[in-house]
Amino acid sequence: MGVSGWNIRWRALALGMGILVLGSGSLSPADVENALWDRRSEVIPQIPAGAPEASRPAAAVPTSQGGPYRVYLPLILRALRSEFRALWVTRFDWTRVDGTWARPETLVAIAEQAAVAHFNVLLFQVRGVGDAYYTPGYEPWAARLTGTVTRTLGTSPGFDPLRVLLDAAHARGLQVHAHVNVYPTWLCGVGAPPDGLNPPHPFWTFSRTNGRSWSAWRVYDSSGAPMNMMTCDTYLWATPAWPGVRDQVVRVVRDLVSRYDLDGVHLDLIRYPGRGYSYDPFTPSFSSPEERAAWQREQVNAMVRDVYATVKGVRPQAWVTAAVWGVYQNRWGWPGFTSGYSDYYQDSKRWLREGWVDAIMPMIYPASPSANCPDTTVWTLDRFRTLVADFLADASGRYVFPGIHGGYACFQDIRDRIEVARSLGARGMAIFAYGPVSMRGYWDEFAIQAYPTPAPVPPLP
Repeated sequence: MGVSGWNIRWRALALGMGILVLGSGSLSPADVENALWDRRSEVIPQIPAGAPEASRPAAAVPTSQGGPYRVYLPLILRALRSEFRALWVTRFDWTRVDGTWARPETLVAIAEQAAVAHFNVLLFQVRGVGDAYYTPGYEPWAARLTGTVTRTLGTSPGFDPLRVLLDAAHARGLQVHAHVNVYPTWLCGVGAPPDGLNPPHPFWTFSRTNGRSWSAWRVYDSSGAPMNMMTCDTYLWATPAWPGVRDQVVRVVRDLVSRYDLDGVHLDLIRYPGRGYSYDPFTPSFSSPEERAAWQREQVNAMVRDVYATVKGVRPQAWVTAAVWGVYQNRWGWPGFTSGYSDYYQDSKRWLREGWVDAIMPMIYPASPSANCPDTTVWTLDRFRTLVADFLADASGRYVFPGIHGGYACFQDIRDRIEVARSLGARGMAIFAYGPVSMRGYWDEFAIQAYPTPAPVPPLP
């Protein structure tokens, strides 16, 4: 007798044993299939016509008629292992600074390409340098949306990028996690952002409300000088030591998860800019470098804790994840490698241990892969294996999704790292980023070689 002929209602479903325990009521075939999948993923692969019989549901044979329940053995469906397949979508991947305004159809195309390649999560950048890639909010429209880096800050592009991407992604079974740059507050070498905007840029809010001085909110070097906006490297960083910075980021995150149907929040640049910072007015003096480092790690920890509590308080089923430095501690003495723990005051393993994030995504890749194939320059496959194993050993029941660059000169480098992560027990990975993947034209390779079948996102830890 087929499932459609049953006048029954499910009571329990035991996946591991293939046992379906049923009681009175009604149950459709879709109910049975949906029960086998993580409902948050919204991805339920269909069994194709002509598939081998072993991959199709076996006929249900009644084995017991007594009592209020009936037990049917076996229930077999070809179920894919859940896997977190994230693709970064940064502001650089779809906006320009040559005067060209951003277009909503670009975001729809991004969602479509990611879905066809069987990704299931998009890490979409919503905050770059104290600006917004969504309808403000507490911070102004990003200038890149309207084709500049400064002049058009606060100008609406005529559409809501986050809303467009959310609608396009959700319609295709993809999750969207809001990617937030945490401490970078402005760009270097371009002067101050425009003043008098509504909402104001945090550069001006911080400068006027910190209670100390115009620049006290920035990180300071060991000579006691604040980071200079014209001579700094890439970003003008806010100090984790001033609670006003934390208040601003938490306010932004709360606004995002309250107004948008987000599946998660992804924290990036959640650290100090380097070992030489910060000696700002909000950081006390210490008797030893070790005492100072521990205090600075605690300032970053406080940001992570507050963001996690904020997100879960509004959207309990949303993910909170963080991109972290690819080397936690350089225990192997590799020359030229810095570590998150000692050099950037980022204790990412503690975040897992304390349950302050659901997952971390170690960035175990170069900023720009070499032209070598395979790439054996610095971030070798062996080192990737060593670092993934190191993070997984201290996952504490949370997830580690290794970061993999999408712009290697040959796709085999990407595939090898995906397979290493899987073999070590990682339940997913994060590919950086849409732009490099498109530049290399690797969409078919992902769909055929890396992710030949769809997969649901794993359940929250």
